[in-house]
Amino acid sequence: MAERKGRFKRCLSVLFVLDQLEEIEDRASKRADITPRQVPKGGNKVISAAERLTLTLRFLATGETFRSLSFQFRISRAAISYIVKEVCQAIEKRLGPKFLALPSSQEEWQAIALKFEERWNFPNCLGAIDGKHIVMEPPAGSGSFYYNYKNTNSIVLMTMAGPDFECLYADIGTNGRVSDGGVWNKCSLSQAIEGGTISLPPPKCLPHGVQKLPHIFVADDAFALKTNLMKPYPQKGLDAEKRVYNYRHSRARRIVENLFGIVANRWRVFRGVIQLAPSSIESLVIAALILHNFLRKSSSGNQYCPSGLLDTELSNGERAEGLWRQETPDNSFLPLAVPTTGHNASKDAKLVRDTFKAYFVNECAVEWQWDKI
Repeated sequence: MAERKGRFKRCLSVLFVLDQLEEIEDRASKRADITPRQVPKGGNKVISAAERLTLTLRFLATGETFRSLSFQFRISRAAISYIVKEVCQAIEKRLGPKFLALPSSQEEWQAIALKFEERWNFPNCLGAIDGKHIVMEPPAGSGSFYYNYKNTNSIVLMTMAGPDFECLYADIGTNGRVSDGGVWNKCSLSQAIEGGTISLPPPKCLPHGVQKLPHIFVADDAFALKTNLMKPYPQKGLDAEKRVYNYRHSRARRIVENLFGIVANRWRVFRGVIQLAPSSIESLVIAALILHNFLRKSSSGNQYCPSGLLDTELSNGERAEGLWRQETPDNSFLPLAVPTTGHNASKDAKLVRDTFKAYFVNECAVEWQWDKI
């Protein structure tokens, strides 16, 4: 019993989240998104909006089984499954447009780039991109459709993090069997960038520089190098300048690592195999990311993300690892597989990276970077 109480104490407080989400309950009740009513397979019991929201938040925050929740709330497991999906969809519908939306103008993108430059010393950067496998129980009859390289079943979440550890974009639903290199190409953000249907800022000169460079995103080795998507230099044969670039790249990309770390730490449903239908998992993941952004921006954001949870950096560039790295199991989010063969990057893409490299060792050098390579 003591262990159980300790575990819940370390979990995100459901009462705290409920307090922050009063507006969701009010809006949802008024607009019939989460109305007090009977639910399929829920018997004759009328379940209030507050109870449905509380149940869903408890499931997200603790990862408790439906069996356990059924005993606590006196609601059937089938009804709980229905409620969780419905409430997550309501959160997405009402809060998604405000708390999980891509910048809609060049000015908004430029504001993000300015923050990356000020906080992470990486100009012209618009976001840090990464993908993770969400481990799930495969639907009956799905065969190997969701089977991934880690010998588990999953769907893939592709995310872009902003400079303040917020989620700016999420795409989920690709089955785990798809090669990880192909997941990025399938997501809507990649297609919008390639098709020119997104209002990214035009190329601009770096501070104190003379050559215009495109605005870019940073990613890891699982992605292909492109003119607007930077990845580190391969580890073999690195000279000092390339190691400096990789260090600076890693500093900016670490944001998305922390985003996933916070989400897995605060929403413990991601610590095990999620036993829901794929469509319900998609709604659940999006709702969790929306709540992450909402709570980070709330007046009580320090309670959601207390001091020490995130990675921090000292004035000499030394990194202090956040508590999430110690407290979050490695299997919470499975990483994308790094291709065994290299991508054939274009000359233009290589030139962009080389230009950033030269800039980081000259005009934009920071005094501690040579100690980190």
